[in-house]
This record gives sequence, structure tokens and C-alpha cells, in this order.
Amino acid sequence: MDISPMLECLRAANCKTDKVKAINSILDVFEGTQKEEETDDIAERLTSEGILDDLINVSGDEDTLASVGQLLAELAKNESVRVPCVEKGFIPILLKVLERQDDIDRMTQACRALGNICFDNDIGRAKVDEDDGISILLTLLNSLLGNTKSGTDKLRTIACGFLLNLTNSNETLQKKALEEDALNLIAKYLKNYETDERLCNMVLLTIASLTDSEMCKEKLFASNLCQSMVDFLQTPTGEDQYESVLDILITLSEWDEVKDLLAQTDLCKQLIKMAQVTLGENAEYSEDNQQKVKMSSDLLILLLTGEKSMEILFDGGKGEIFSESMTWLDSDEQHLQLCGALAVGNFARSDEHCQFLVEQGVIKRLLRLLKPVYGEQKCTLEHASLSALRNLAIPAGNKASLIKEGVIDAVLVLVDSEMLAVIFKMLGVLRMLVDGQDDAAVKLGQHREFVTRLVEWSACEEHPGVKGEATRLMAWLVKNSRAEDVMRNIIRADGIPFLVAMATSEHIVMQNESLVALTLIASTVLADAALPLKEADILDTITQLLKADETLPEIKCNTLTLTRTICSSAVPQMSQSLPCRLLACTGLLPYAGKALREDLLSSSIPDVIRQLTEHDDEKVKIAAKSVIPVLEDTQPVDR
Repeated sequence: MDISPMLECLRAANCKTDKVKAINSILDVFEGTQKEEETDDIAERLTSEGILDDLINVSGDEDTLASVGQLLAELAKNESVRVPCVEKGFIPILLKVLERQDDIDRMTQACRALGNICFDNDIGRAKVDEDDGISILLTLLNSLLGNTKSGTDKLRTIACGFLLNLTNSNETLQKKALEEDALNLIAKYLKNYETDERLCNMVLLTIASLTDSEMCKEKLFASNLCQSMVDFLQTPTGEDQYESVLDILITLSEWDEVKDLLAQTDLCKQLIKMAQVTLGENAEYSEDNQQKVKMSSDLLILLLTGEKSMEILFDGGKGEIFSESMTWLDSDEQHLQLCGALAVGNFARSDEHCQFLVEQGVIKRLLRLLKPVYGEQKCTLEHASLSALRNLAIPAGNKASLIKEGVIDAVLVLVDSEMLAVIFKMLGVLRMLVDGQDDAAVKLGQHREFVTRLVEWSACEEHPGVKGEATRLMAWLVKNSRAEDVMRNIIRADGIPFLVAMATSEHIVMQNESLVALTLIASTVLADAALPLKEADILDTITQLLKADETLPEIKCNTLTLTRTICSSAVPQMSQSLPCRLLACTGLLPYAGKALREDLLSSSIPDVIRQLTEHDDEKVKIAAKSVIPVLEDTQPVDR
């Protein structure tokens, strides 16, 4: 199509009517073109032939501004035209139209043009900012609240679109909009125009843009936006925009303060109602419905991750979401089962809650979820159920109840799982259950196959969590059972090297657990453990812990206790009439234990211990002095 004649007509026009007629003829070309590639081509051709200069020249006539704005809006749909529009000086002209607020059609087309020029164009945005465009636009949006003039419905939607394009991903303009109370303004739009689907959709997109920044946080709490979105969900339009609203609320709920705000609204009741209606007996299955259920339950669980919001929703065990989570555990819908398990795990964050949950019979429900499950959510469901069981097993008063319910045997079914995330949680449950429960520790420690797997997991480099939990559980089995056969099972399975390595962990609690377990092993079954201890370089570990300045006093004391135990346990009990050296020479003292003791005594460890008798920490000093007599009573045998 030859566009030159149309440009000539525009350039030759002397009156307002001819100018508008010429511009409209060019607009007709755009309207008659369906394909985006063709409109882009037309925009580029017009620009290359000087259309922007022509439009600047005619924009001095106010009566042509609506048509100029409309044509600019079409041209600026093409990315290559946006910066030239800025450079030609259109932004101040268009903003002036918005500032005067004297004609709905002019303002509509000016907003369209400005919105398109600023789309993904920081040069255009910067110019709008330079000319105080945020204030002008927000003033316009405020003035349109309650305005019933013809055409204002369309203008409201387009002005919101301009705000979206202006601030999207632009922190400077987002900040200015937020400082000028944009959140409360768009909250009013959501409330006042809840039946206008197009406007509400644009408002939601703008909310998502403005709230996707840390700077929004403070302003959000001072606004009515959260409540407005919750109220909007109850409207017919809100139901149609359900996923968009929830997507925003899920993003906002990353902040604990927002969780607390939302927990005090009717949001949870609406989310529960959505899940009930969507999955009711007469509900029609669809992927859309399933997505709504997923988003509803995901948001509910997210609200439970906050401390205050969780307490609000628990409500002493009377909260609606708590009751519903019990129902979800009994559901045949895997996603609801998952949400039920996640909810219980989040509620089980205090001893009081844990006791209440166990009294409500939650254990049997959770164990049901550990039975064979198929599908993509199998691992996730097992993981969530085990997480809940672990939390429930933490309070001392609950452990016996869980053991009685058969939790140990139930979780051991997962021992062959290939999912390391599931193994990690399984080990956590078992570690909590053996704490202070000697019978459970003995039962688990006597399970040779399990102990073998436990040692294998202690070498799991691809999942540090599994490796740490396995080694800790091994130490806890020793500490809580204090049984020789448990310790020997660990020794036979080659678990000693991992306990020794654990003594130099970066975590103090794990260091202590290791030293306690090694001390118990040395005092109980040193004859069996001496050679594995030696091969695991226990003496190097002891030396490292005692010499290092950064080793905490508590760790030094426990290391000294281990040292004393190795020396004293390597000396057999005897009658007063039978000297120790005679026993050693006649071979009555187990060779491995004797060899370990002699290696220790001939190492630098005794000298390090003597130095520690002058340590600044009084407890270390006392512990070191307590080892000296044992060292002197067990000097190496002369042969």
C-alpha cells in the first residue's frame, strides 16, 4: 500500500477538520490490517517517512490531540518507534492532556499512547518521571473514582494500563507510585469497580507489578489492599479472577507480616470453601478446578508457616483450618492428603500443640499416608508425612505414644526408598523417637540390616542432610541404648570411622554427640573397637581437638574424657596381687586395646594434656588434671 498520498494530505491540511480526516485515513490502514507483522511494517514505513514530525506539527491544535494520541498509540505498538516518540517530544504534550482533564476522549488516547511508548522502554519512563508523570497519572486515576461520564469506564482501564507499563520492573517509578499512595488507590478501584472485569484484570496486573518488590512491604501494611483482595474474591468477578488473586497473595505471603494480616481475615474460610466445592461429590473434574484447589491449599499452608498466623489459625484446636486438615488426611485426593500432612507439621511446632494432635488421633492418619502411594506426589507426600511425624516426636511426652502406635516399624518400610529426601526425614523421625527411649534404641540398634544401611547413608556425599542425620542417629543409638550388642553391630558395619569424623564436624552439637558415643564405646567394648578406632585415626582427632585454640572448652573437656576412658578401659580390672604389667606381658590384656593405649601414650597427647592443666578455662584445667593420674598409671610396657 502506498502511504505517501496520505502523508501529503496531512501535510497539506490547513484546518482542524482536514487534519483529523488525514490522520483518520492513516488509522484506517492500521484498523484494516490484521497481522502484527504488517502493522509493524506500516509503522516503520510511516516513521521513516517523517510521520512523527508531521504529528508534532499538528499537535499544537488541541482539537487534533485525540487523533494524534490515537495514531501515536498505534505506531508505538512497534518497539522501534517508542524511543523516537520520546525524542520528538510527545511525552510532555500527552502528559499535559492528562493534567488538564478537560476531555475524556483526548485523555483516553493520550493514556494509550503514553502506555505504549513506556512499554518496556526505560527511556520513555525516565522522561515521564522527569515531567512528574506519576503524580499527574495518579491524580487522574483519583479523579476518575466515582466519575460517571460517558467513556470513563474505558479511560479507567487504559489509565491503569499506563500505570502498569510505567512502573513494571522500574524500581524508581515503583517507589514514587508507592510513596504517593498508589496501593490504597488501586484497592479502591478493586472495591468500587468489582463488576468491571477488564478493569479488575488490569488492576490485578498492576498490583502484581507494584507488590513484586521489597520496597512495597511497608506501604502494604499501611494500606487496605490485602483486605480489598480478600473481599474481591467473594464477588462474581473475583471468582473468575481467582487464580490471579491467589497468585498475588501467595507472593505477598512470603512476608510473615502479611501472613498475620491475612490470617485475621476471612481468606482461610474462602479457601477451604473453594476446596470443598471444587472437590465435592457433585463437582466436575477439570484441570482448572484442580489448579484452584492446589493454589488454595498452597496458600493455606503458606499462612501456617508464620508463628503468629499459625497460632491464629490453630485457635486452641478450634480453628476451621485445623479441623479441615484432619479431614484432608482422610481424603483420597493426594494433593489434599499432602496439604493435611503439611498443615499438621506446621501446627506441630510447640509441645502443647503436639500433645493435642496426638490426642486427636493424628498418628494413625499420618501412618496411612506412608503406605504404598503411586504417582508424581509419592515422594512429596511421604516427605510431608515424615516431617509431621518428626515434629510430633520431639516432645518427651509424645515419644512413647508414637512408639506404641508402631511408628518405628511403619517408617522402616521406607528404608529401601531411592528418594534421599524421604530417607532424610525418615532418619529424623527415628532419631527423635530413640531420644531417651532405651528400648526403642536397643530395638533399632539390634536391627542388623538397618544398621548396615545407616552406615551406608553416613557416607552419602550427594545429600549432606542424609549423611548428617545418619551419623547422628548412629551416635544416638549408642547413647540411648548403652547396649553392647548395639555397639558391636555398629562396629561390624564399619560405623566407627564416621563417628570419629563427626568429632571434627563444624557443628558443635554433632561434635559433642560423637565424643559421647565414642566414650561409651571405649568404656564398654574397647576390645572390639580399638582397631577400628586406630584405623580411623582417633589419636590424630584427639590431638587436633586438644591442641586447636578454636576448640570450645566443652569439646576439650569431652575429648579429655574420651582420652581418659581409652587409657583406663585398656587396663583390665585386676586383683591387688596381680600387677598390670604381668597381665600385659602374659597376653591377658587384649592386644588391640593395649596397642591403642600404648600408641596414645607414646604420642604427643600426654604433653598436650599437661599443657592443658594450665588452661585459662577452669573446667578444662580440672579435666586435664583428672587425666594425668591415668596416664601415669598406664605407662607403656617395657619388654
